[in-house]
Amino acid sequence: MKLNALDLNLLLVFDAIFRTQGVTLASQELGLTQSSVSNALGRLRDYFQDPLFVRIQGAMQPTPLAQNLSEPVKAALGHLRQAIEERRQFSPSTSQRTFSVCTSEVGQRVFLPKLLAHLSQAAPSVSVSIVDIPSDRIDASLTSGDIDLAVGFFGDFGPNFYIQRLFREHYVVLIRDNHSTIQDSLSLDHYLQGSHISYLPSSASHEAVDHLLDQEFNNLGVKRHVGLRVAHSMGLSSIVSQTDLMVTVPSRLAETFAASEGLRVLPLPIDIGMIDIRQHWHARFHQDPANQWLRAQFQLLFQA
Repeated sequence: MKLNALDLNLLLVFDAIFRTQGVTLASQELGLTQSSVSNALGRLRDYFQDPLFVRIQGAMQPTPLAQNLSEPVKAALGHLRQAIEERRQFSPSTSQRTFSVCTSEVGQRVFLPKLLAHLSQAAPSVSVSIVDIPSDRIDASLTSGDIDLAVGFFGDFGPNFYIQRLFREHYVVLIRDNHSTIQDSLSLDHYLQGSHISYLPSSASHEAVDHLLDQEFNNLGVKRHVGLRVAHSMGLSSIVSQTDLMVTVPSRLAETFAASEGLRVLPLPIDIGMIDIRQHWHARFHQDPANQWLRAQFQLLFQA
């Protein structure tokens, strides 16, 4: 007995007859003619080699086989209906879904506080998983659905991906308050001669900026002195506040650091341009209601 030999529409007929205990009532529920339901029952009997339902005192009573089939069939149809309904709509107020978002540590510090505060009201049972993966693996993870969105400073992933710009970002310099050589403002000479922190998170979203800095230093005939290379933002503000090292970071990240005592944010004295912070998703999930809703939340909260 092979499942592919069974028309799965017949299971709807089976379930309706089991619940209504009648061919006539089943046909009314399904919107089919009585003869169509009778024909479907005949095909079910041929497939299972069992009467399935026997008329007793005016009602169609299930055989032992039909009785055993009833719960699995009911469960299977229920799961199918649920999947179809979830495809048609997404209910954030009741959903218990976990969304996976790829962003850097910078993104985590910038996006998460505001996003989670918003979700606690709009979608209290929805949870978020933040992942920081190498940029050469992001496209495959978006394609497979392992991550729902990639949000940050990333390049284009190809023709099968959608992109939406959230805001433009510029870079600033973070130094300590009592810096030994820099007072109220940061001159170009102080910046070129200073000791820098190179911040390269694993997602490599900051790598392009680090390259631009090195390129600009070379154009000015100066080799950038990097006193420290780090892959994580944790502890970065403490290091800056206790040393003469300076770090060039996105302005929104600097604002989160500047809340700590002993730090100052100064304009970057060289022009490396601005960057677009964007959200990326794969075409497979462009029409998915849950993905659409998640994208809309980032747009609502962060687009400028």
